[in-house]
Formats: sequence, C-alpha cells, structure tokens
Amino acid sequence: MSLKFSIKVASEIAGSQNKLAKMLGIPDGNLAAMNTGKRPCPIGLRARIARIAGHDTTRAMLEGLAAKLDAEDEYESQALATMQALINAFPEDGEAQEKSPVDQTINGASSAWRNRRQTT
Repeated sequence: MSLKFSIKVASEIAGSQNKLAKMLGIPDGNLAAMNTGKRPCPIGLRARIARIAGHDTTRAMLEGLAAKLDAEDEYESQALATMQALINAFPEDGEAQEKSPVDQTINGASSAWRNRRQTT
C-alpha cells in the first residue's frame, strides 16, 4: 500500500487530514506535503499513520526504507530487490491471508481424504 493511500484511510478515520495531522503532532502542511510526495515521511511517522489506518506497520516501514534506496546505484539496487522481497512477504489489505486444506475457494485443496471411512 502506498503512503498516500494510508494517509487517505487514516484521514477518513480521524475525520479529516487536519485532524490526522493534529493526532500525529505535526503541522497539517507537512502532512499534505508528505501526501503529495514533496516531503519525505519519516519511518516512525509512516508506521503511526499505517497503525491509524489499520494497515500492517511492518510493511509500511519496509516500504519507507525501500523508498529511500536508489534503484540506479549498483549496491542500493541489490538492497532494493531484497527489500521488495521482504515487502511482498506481507500481504496487502484485501489479499487472502489464510489457507485452508478444505476450502477450495481459497487454494483449491480437496477434503476427500477427510471423508474416508476407516475400516477396522
């Protein structure tokens, strides 16, 4: 999820972007600048916004760290690839987060083995 999306959801929960800024203890102009990408958002603040929005704070922090890396730099691009793999390990809201051995709609598994009759 993007920072912009987290700010949008958190603002809706807080009542407005101005109220969210007050909750976070920052000037509303700073939050607006972070929302448009004109100002970087510190990692800790990113996590607080994600928590208010009900998003995964670990994923938000990893995304914040990845945003600071330069894809053009040889070493940073390697780190960015690793960070992206870590980010992908945390599903975004709305993705199926559970697997079930009997619910075919989740992962196509079959429950036939449970229906066997044991003979003794």
